[in-house]
Amino acid sequence: MADSKQIPLRFLAILRILVGYHFLTVGWPKLTPQFLSGERLARQFSDIAADPVGIHRVFITDVVVPNAVFFSYLVAYGEVLIGLSLLTGCLVRISSSFGAFHNLNIYLAVTYQGGGAQLAINRLYVILHLIFVVTAAGRSLGLDGWLKKRFPRAWWC
Repeated sequence: MADSKQIPLRFLAILRILVGYHFLTVGWPKLTPQFLSGERLARQFSDIAADPVGIHRVFITDVVVPNAVFFSYLVAYGEVLIGLSLLTGCLVRISSSFGAFHNLNIYLAVTYQGGGAQLAINRLYVILHLIFVVTAAGRSLGLDGWLKKRFPRAWWC
């Protein structure tokens, strides 16, 4: 019989796996020379004036756009690694911290001015990532459960 504390974590595990699948399917097609060249990322940020946070807008225009190739690699490989982490349940607290940060940046820089479904989905992903961090969602149906038994004092699993 299942432990009553594990049942909510199993529901979170299903959500974690779905979010991981989304990240993997969004990140994998970006591992192409066309995206990694940085042109697409710079084009997405061409209308950054609608970013509601001034310091974030300055960061995008002064740091990200001039280094678009580096950030294209960071986005593409980051999304794939976050997706793999969430799918396998391995190091979920760490990857979800990066996932929340990633989706918050997308929310502010790209989707805020567009609104609609993209705005809502990025808000939802930020909240889900934070829930995954707080609840250690990788411990149910994931490798973090095994890691926690192996390293009981570890904070990262």
